[in-house]
Amino acid sequence: MGLLHQDLARVIGKARDQAKSLTSHSSSLYLALVSIRKRVLTEDPAPPPVSQFVPEREGLLALCSGKLAPIKPLLEEALRMARR
Repeated sequence: MGLLHQDLARVIGKARDQAKSLTSHSSSLYLALVSIRKRVLTEDPAPPPVSQFVPEREGLLALCSGKLAPIKPLLEEALRMARR
């Protein structure tokens, strides 16, 4: 697994932890972040290129309003990483 995948997993993990603390385990944002992080960290088979996660993260930004607004900067950072 490359450094970019590890960095991306770290940022998504922070966003996931924040979503967990702000909502319940059943929130759609939290569950989506759990799923994305798991796929980014997959070793066998190798994870897809990080650019493949861009559309999903763009969609998640729309969920970052109200009490979830503090998560938006982390998802924006993840998007910047994936677009490199």
